[in-house]
Amino acid sequence: MSAARALKRLASDWPKDPIRPHLQFGELLEYIAESTPADKISTRTIGAVKALEGNELMKKYPISPNMRSPASFPQHYDRLILSHKNALQGKSRSFLQVLFGIYK
Repeated sequence: MSAARALKRLASDWPKDPIRPHLQFGELLEYIAESTPADKISTRTIGAVKALEGNELMKKYPISPNMRSPASFPQHYDRLILSHKNALQGKSRSFLQVLFGIYK
């Protein structure tokens, strides 16, 4: 299989981002596969995309608990994840909830 074809297959399998429908990583990969000459796409590139897809770097380099809960604001990443999940479900916070920092 050619590298361009492999990159296109990875691009088509890449999950869509519902938060930013106008900015899709899969579309970028497809554009690279179509616009770059086949001999310029290396197997290393394909391997890097596969590593991103399989979260291999997160497995190889796990994040320490101190990194996930900084001493200055321990709830930061938990709230960020909660906000992202709520945005995926179409939920939003009212102006007063935002103003007073209330998370549900």
